[in-house]
Amino acid sequence: MNDTKILVTGGAGFIGSHLTKELVKRGYQVVVLDNLSRNVNHVEDLWKEGEIKFLKGDIREKAHVLTAMKGVDYVFHQAAACLNRCKAFPKEAIEVNLEGSYNVFGAAIHENVKKVIYASTSSVYGQPNYLPMDEKHPTNAREPYGATKLCVDKFMEFLSAKHGLKYIGFRYFNVYGTYQSVDAYYTSVINIFIKRILNGQSPRINGDGEQSMDFTHVSDVVAANIAALNSDVENEMFNVGYGQENSLKMLANFILTYLGSDLKPEFIPREILVSRRRCDNSKLKKLLRVECKIDLETGLKELVEHVKKYPEIY
Repeated sequence: MNDTKILVTGGAGFIGSHLTKELVKRGYQVVVLDNLSRNVNHVEDLWKEGEIKFLKGDIREKAHVLTAMKGVDYVFHQAAACLNRCKAFPKEAIEVNLEGSYNVFGAAIHENVKKVIYASTSSVYGQPNYLPMDEKHPTNAREPYGATKLCVDKFMEFLSAKHGLKYIGFRYFNVYGTYQSVDAYYTSVINIFIKRILNGQSPRINGDGEQSMDFTHVSDVVAANIAALNSDVENEMFNVGYGQENSLKMLANFILTYLGSDLKPEFIPREILVSRRRCDNSKLKKLLRVECKIDLETGLKELVEHVKKYPEIY
């Protein structure tokens, strides 16, 4: 155990729990702040075994954040309201994603934190003007999730310039992996496909299935965060994505084939927010020396087997 103390907001959730577990493996002192809004705690075992300090609290409450921030050296800010939640409750998007993030950043300034590493999103780009999408791509968010995340990016730039707060921001592309909830707008479709097929039901695809994503394994996201922690690079924004475009139709057919199913996808008419995604991750490779390593086939096989083994999680 080293003396470096790290706070992970949203550390009991999907990405946050994977990150928390990796930090513990590396010997850091870890504090997790999470309000358990999705009624799951994927780091409960670490808490019960005394390997982390867990605080049930909400980033919307300044007192909760200040308590969690005491004596912290670095912050990984992962807590957020997801895209679906933001669409249904736009005011909550502002309260959690924008005001909550402001509380986290303000507390980090108050405690003289060395660096804040936080989760932004590729949703800030909106519908792509070109592919692959680099960090210079115009921002055109047209829904509350991407819009509030873009505001967070701008607030961080302001706070960094005014108070000297050092940061790294990551714009994640379509993250998937074990322990992901099924209420994410995009990538939870993988878990839903798997569950339906295992139950003998056809996977349902919104639209014609030609819309694409850049599926990025959660372990590669964790690797990027760890690299940011250990790097001298600061005050930069990075895309984090595998760099490959795959359609939902291809995804469904791969899972069907892997599970040996003769079912066929069903196509459901629905509004499609973004038709295509492909990440330009060259800046991530160049400055942080991180390369996404888990290809979609490998990641999907791992996830299918996990859903089969632990269906109650999904």
